[in-house]
Amino acid sequence: MFGNVDIKVRPVKLAYLVDPNNATQVRAAIQLSSSLWGGAFFPIIPLYRRIPATWRNNSLKAPSARSTILGFIDAFDPDILVQFSKSVPSYISLTGLQIIKPQEIWERFSEYYRPMPVYGIGIFELLGDIYREYFKYKAKYPVKVVLPKIPRQLALFWTSIVGEIPEKLLPALESEYFEPLEIERIQLEPSKLSELLERDVLFPRRISAYGISVQSRRSFGRGAAAFFMDASKLEDVVDYWNLRATGRDILPLPKQFKDVSTFWDTATRFFKAHRVHWRHQPQHCDTASIIQSRNSTMEEMQEFVKGLKIERPPNDPSNDGFFVLQHWYPRIWDKWARDHDGAIADIYGKDEESLDIMDQKKGGFRFRSLLPEFSNKHACTGEVRCMNEISFRFYGTEEHLAEVFPKASGERFQRAILNMGSITEWRIGQHGLVKFVQYEFSETRDLPTSEPIFFAWLVDQGWSAELSAPGILAKQILQKLGGRVGVLRDEKLLGLIEYMNGGSVNADGTPVVSNKIGQDRDMPVSEVKSRLEGTGRRDLHDYLVSKGIFKLGLRTQCPICQRRSWFPLAALTDNLNCPKCLNSFPATGNIDRGVWCYKTAGPFSVPRYAEGAYTTLLALDFFSNRRLTTMRTTPVLSFTAKNRSKGDLEADFGLFWSESIYGGHQDGLVFGECKTYGPFTKKDFGRMQHLAKNFPGAVLVFCTLRKSLTKEEIAGITRIARTGRKYWKAERPINPVLVLTGTELLTHERPPYCWREKDQERPEWISGFLSVCDATQQRYLNLPSWHTEWHDKWKMRRKRYMARQEAATQHAKAEARPGEAKG
Repeated sequence: MFGNVDIKVRPVKLAYLVDPNNATQVRAAIQLSSSLWGGAFFPIIPLYRRIPATWRNNSLKAPSARSTILGFIDAFDPDILVQFSKSVPSYISLTGLQIIKPQEIWERFSEYYRPMPVYGIGIFELLGDIYREYFKYKAKYPVKVVLPKIPRQLALFWTSIVGEIPEKLLPALESEYFEPLEIERIQLEPSKLSELLERDVLFPRRISAYGISVQSRRSFGRGAAAFFMDASKLEDVVDYWNLRATGRDILPLPKQFKDVSTFWDTATRFFKAHRVHWRHQPQHCDTASIIQSRNSTMEEMQEFVKGLKIERPPNDPSNDGFFVLQHWYPRIWDKWARDHDGAIADIYGKDEESLDIMDQKKGGFRFRSLLPEFSNKHACTGEVRCMNEISFRFYGTEEHLAEVFPKASGERFQRAILNMGSITEWRIGQHGLVKFVQYEFSETRDLPTSEPIFFAWLVDQGWSAELSAPGILAKQILQKLGGRVGVLRDEKLLGLIEYMNGGSVNADGTPVVSNKIGQDRDMPVSEVKSRLEGTGRRDLHDYLVSKGIFKLGLRTQCPICQRRSWFPLAALTDNLNCPKCLNSFPATGNIDRGVWCYKTAGPFSVPRYAEGAYTTLLALDFFSNRRLTTMRTTPVLSFTAKNRSKGDLEADFGLFWSESIYGGHQDGLVFGECKTYGPFTKKDFGRMQHLAKNFPGAVLVFCTLRKSLTKEEIAGITRIARTGRKYWKAERPINPVLVLTGTELLTHERPPYCWREKDQERPEWISGFLSVCDATQQRYLNLPSWHTEWHDKWKMRRKRYMARQEAATQHAKAEARPGEAKG
């Protein structure tokens, strides 16, 4: 077994809960953000009881307040919520996130004794590192640190641009840092905005982002935007703050600055800098977008941008413009729209560590909690100072280990991860385990195993689960093979093992579909070697013997009953006991007439292909990051589960999965039904339908080592697939179906590369796990792509809607004609 543990440090992410239309709370939230590391990326969430009218769109229905607020929390994935509002709805408390009051963050601050916050890392530690980096020695290109004075007019807007230091901290800042950092106090005004936004100028909001790397998950670099807004509207200021908190490069375009000439220079430079030619097609460009705020109109925005006079560079190969107009605000709260409108970037510090794990038998891994390099390593506030995101990658493990942790808050699930430490030290974030760090220290933790985590999650869902007999058998095989189940992809090897266990094989050594199992067989060593050489692997024999798949013994004839029997090597003594007639006979004179033979041993001696365990292991191997490189999984082997009200369920395997691809992130649940060479029956279809009913969103997988399906199987799976194609959310069916045959399971290549050339061309695009599901339905079930099916359905609904509208119009005209004639 080997793998790695990646540890990244990042700020403690806060999210501010404010009352709608309360400018005082919003300004206090911005002040708090300006005093903390990472504060520029902390969202402000108004707790609407009802979504304002400004959110309504002609083409889209306004979302509910509850779904919007929970969507913001899910999108930004905060570690702690800060309550500025008078009250907090109960559905927010159910998220399990810690909720604190804003005064708790700097409550222990003392100008002389404790210049640091209780939660997070404060501005004083940031300024100390800025001094060491830029001011300890005279730099050739020095930076400027400024502390702007906020004007009364449009005060909240200016505060959202530059930030503002809380009054409580100003005396300490002035006495300790003004002179060493040569901090300037400047009066803010529109004519100075261009100078203020130069890259070498540090103001409070930029200081809070010091030492942070923004890792965008947006594809193709299309992230920069300008925000056309009304700077006098609180709602637009909050939207501007949250838009920038996503990690995008955002330039405010207040309609109040239309007549400021220096502002136009800033906007021109911004749009020029973000007009980037495509590498292989320079005639095309990526450009920034101009986003319309909720308190402005498209007509106002179009009139405003007429003032942008941007000259095209000489010899420019592209005719593309410098910006595009976007009439909607990015739907951050909606998971589907979030990835389409621009995903939220990840923020990390510069410190990280990667640990190699080479031996699982040690029972755990030792790691050191990380703090940023600039922080005070000896300080201890008693609360969290930063976060460590910990992700796992495992290869060839003797026991399935967890790489994916669902965002669940159930009691049993929380206990299952307690082997990593106290529940107050860990939480589950968007990317897995997140550790609350108070100070640096080394510790040893157990590696997270899949089985207890998956079963604990099921218990929280109301199911008591345990491994079934085939699951226990598959677990033993996995341990015997050291987690490397790829050796089972050879059909001749599977046929040989099944033949030695009493089954039948074809002349070429490939398996035969048969329910008849005879007596187990021993086979001469020379014959076993000969058959294994037919697989094309010279070292296969030695490898299988080293893993204990074959057990060596002697086949010899009993001189009393004249029948041949097999005696294991450990049983060879001076006298042998015949298992047929139960008599004892001397080994001398009988061993030399025997033949050295192999028998299958341990879990490999179970007939019917280890009760289907080989297929289960190969199916789980299909989901490994060697085959589907973008995926991480937390798998569990065959299990049964019971629920008094919902009935029992059974699956040949289950797993949590997570995948990040092209800037988007998807995750979910998988259940599988496996057959080796037998057919899927009505009972199997019933089990999968029961799983689909109880777990909406789960992927249902049908696995077989046969290369094709029968007509009855195609009909049964198609019924389940059609039902599961119902649109669920985020462009996902409610229960996608994946079909895997020997074509996919008995090869090292993933779809579509393991298919024939004709089948490779059929799916339009395969990128990600769900698209593999869609492609296998097209290949094996002859179904169209579910995207095509959805488009056709929506097209038909649109056609019927337009027909009804036309009929209503014609009816209205007909009703009006008699009146017109009479007049």
